[in-house]
Amino acid sequence: MQTPSLSSILRPGTYPLLIDGEERPGAAGRRFEVGNPSTGRTLAQVAEADAQDVDAAVRAAQHAFETHWRHTSARQRSRLLRKLADALERRSEQLAWLETWNVGRPITLTRASLRTMLDGIDYIAGVSQGIGGQTHNIADTHIVNFTLREPFGVVGLILPWNYPLTLTLSKLMPVLAAGNTAVIKASEVTPLSSVELGAAILEAGFPPGVVNIVHGPGASVGQALVDHPLVERISFTGGTSTGKAIYRSAAERIKRVTLELGGKSPLVVFDDADLDAAAGVALQDVSRNTGQICIACTRLVVHERVIDAFTERLRVLYGRIRIGLPEDPQTEMGPLVSSAQHERVQRYVEIGRDEQADPQAMQDLSGRPELREGFFAAPTLFAKARSEMRVAQEEIFGPVQALIPFRDEADAVRIANDSRYGLAGVVYTRDGARAMRMCKALQIGNLAVNDPIKATADAPFGGFKESGLGKERGLDAILENTQVKNVRFSMR
Repeated sequence: MQTPSLSSILRPGTYPLLIDGEERPGAAGRRFEVGNPSTGRTLAQVAEADAQDVDAAVRAAQHAFETHWRHTSARQRSRLLRKLADALERRSEQLAWLETWNVGRPITLTRASLRTMLDGIDYIAGVSQGIGGQTHNIADTHIVNFTLREPFGVVGLILPWNYPLTLTLSKLMPVLAAGNTAVIKASEVTPLSSVELGAAILEAGFPPGVVNIVHGPGASVGQALVDHPLVERISFTGGTSTGKAIYRSAAERIKRVTLELGGKSPLVVFDDADLDAAAGVALQDVSRNTGQICIACTRLVVHERVIDAFTERLRVLYGRIRIGLPEDPQTEMGPLVSSAQHERVQRYVEIGRDEQADPQAMQDLSGRPELREGFFAAPTLFAKARSEMRVAQEEIFGPVQALIPFRDEADAVRIANDSRYGLAGVVYTRDGARAMRMCKALQIGNLAVNDPIKATADAPFGGFKESGLGKERGLDAILENTQVKNVRFSMR
């Protein structure tokens, strides 16, 4: 399949906001540019919202909630979600190219993630129809005691730039399924697919105001959404420091929050492990989305008896990664999302060098002229890392991993838990009892044993410690978007 022209995929003019069922410019008429990380050139202009736009979006969502959406049956909401999936499927090729050009993710991977996303909508649309309260046998036999699960009202969703459409939908679908309305603050780095999501929402027939989409900086637009008195709940995915600031702001009004924050996930490889399979997980996490994934295993915690053999496998695999322009179907790893992210990764390589962690680039990109204009980076391994080093403790968000040896099971647990994060992790061992001990001992919210870590629509996802609060995805995500009302009904 040939690469389409930009004009066949991109909208002419400025990408708009979506407020109260209408695409519109920002109230102040401001715009900002978004770029193509493969070329470093501007891709499109996007309308920038301000506090007035956020207020209009929130009030539209509140009106939609009060007048009809909260009274819509679960079955009707489920039907609209499936119509949205159909509308997105019709746009799937356009959406795939938008994210490929705006994020830098290879086209084959972007298409695959969109297919998974559509399956996730189908899951939420189905399971949401079974959500309800419970009856309770209490001490007073003259009382029928039962609970109701009710929506909050307006929910603010603040999104990151690494998987804009997939993560937006993983938040939005449970919000709508539970009967809430939404205001989405898309990332100002990668907002283009969110605009087309808004168009699909209109096409699917959602009532005006049920979903609203605004764009702009987090410090202004995101903060205005967090602080708005009509927003009852905030769901945020992004950096831990920003998540803490949102948590503090939300506390002023006791708003409910879900925070999906940073990670520094361990891949623990025991000496009885399938080393080829474990190395394949490390390869996937360094190359997939160029390592810009919160759950990526960036700490390779490997038994000292097999660390040399494991490292040699990594050298071979990393040397074979097909790094290139993301529109090429053969490409496995594209650029970093921006010049700022590229500078961040290079800064951490220097930090690792200063710490004597021995950063080793696994490919030489200097002879690739087609990559010079973009924000490409070679996969890098800190071959002599220790757990206390900054490069083994701080989230880098790029194709960089730290290799850390361990002596025995207790040492592996200590190193794996030696982190302020607790988002995800992987354990490779053929010893079933040891695997179960590790499942209980590791202080992380999402664990895989002898398999890559994944976030899927049909299972809960969320971190421990400074990796966040609450659960997204699965049935838990719908329940998190409801509040429980207890009712005592007298039979006297």
